[in-house]
Amino acid sequence: MGLRQRGLTLTEAQLDGLAGYLELLQQWQRHLNLTGLRDIEQLVDVLILESLDFLQGAFLSGSKRVLDLGTGAGVPGIPLAICQPQLDMTLLDRSQKKMLFVRRVLSRLQLSHCRTEIDTAEGLSHRLQPASHMPDERFDAVVTRGVGTVSHLLSLAGPLLRPGGVLLLRKPLQTPELEAAAPVLVSGAWTEVETVPLPATGVVSWTLLAIAKPAPTPPLPAK
Repeated sequence: MGLRQRGLTLTEAQLDGLAGYLELLQQWQRHLNLTGLRDIEQLVDVLILESLDFLQGAFLSGSKRVLDLGTGAGVPGIPLAICQPQLDMTLLDRSQKKMLFVRRVLSRLQLSHCRTEIDTAEGLSHRLQPASHMPDERFDAVVTRGVGTVSHLLSLAGPLLRPGGVLLLRKPLQTPELEAAAPVLVSGAWTEVETVPLPATGVVSWTLLAIAKPAPTPPLPAK
């Protein structure tokens, strides 16, 4: 499964959990468009292995509160939760149909350390904020495979991350998005912590980009 290439060793129970997730996905895929992928090798490579890339760099080691922003069919959150049961995982997506599938997976695989939120990042931020409009900032890490730009993902994750928390992004090694996000990164609101090289996919080299939030987010505007 490419685990050795990533320096990962999984238990039999973890492998069974990942297989169970893919089996459920293929069953639901017959009636609900969860992913454009159909071939089992693609499902393993893209949904499983690329999700486990977020374990590189040990940013998710220990007991952490993690938000999977825009989880879709449950990636990367479900594979991470299977392989790192100490994580307190929240899976967020605005699609009710996809979250119905995610909830079925969590129930079937008994992933009791996971919860779901049907909402957008902005909506969740406002729902969690107290009357003072100060951001909730409850998560130690935000992970996302979202296709948004680095700048946009920073704006979504900011109110949800605690000071010292990290936003983890899987991005092409040569991406103009970092240059575009430079004004935000040098503003003091964020600090680029580390880039971890990841296994190449075809001709594209990938990196795990970890960006830390050093200070609290200013109060959110009233909604």
